[in-house]
Amino acid sequence: VARLLAVVDSNGLQSDDHHSRVCNLEPLADRWRAFGWRVREADGHDPAALGEAFELPEAATGAPTVVLAHTVKGRGVSFMEGSPPWHGSVRLSDEDLRRALGELGAPPAEVERWLARDR
Repeated sequence: VARLLAVVDSNGLQSDDHHSRVCNLEPLADRWRAFGWRVREADGHDPAALGEAFELPEAATGAPTVVLAHTVKGRGVSFMEGSPPWHGSVRLSDEDLRRALGELGAPPAEVERWLARDR
């Protein structure tokens, strides 16, 4: 069990609203500790921070480890970022898809080629 590593995408959202308004899970780290887990926290958008959090210490305490990866749902897309309605399964219009992929840096020609293939 000492080598068990779990990762929680801690984005603060569930399918219909923010956790804090529906079923507040905070303080999440304390909840994991109460069950005997070692807790590490990291910016879930930072690969280096995640890599560091995933490294297990040489002198393991015998307890499993959980990494709370703090993320923002929809990060990088202005109209989706941190917005519960975009958390679940949503069908994007072509225009929303163009806008979202454009904000993420996708070349417009590739987006159009992809949209044409989907038809």
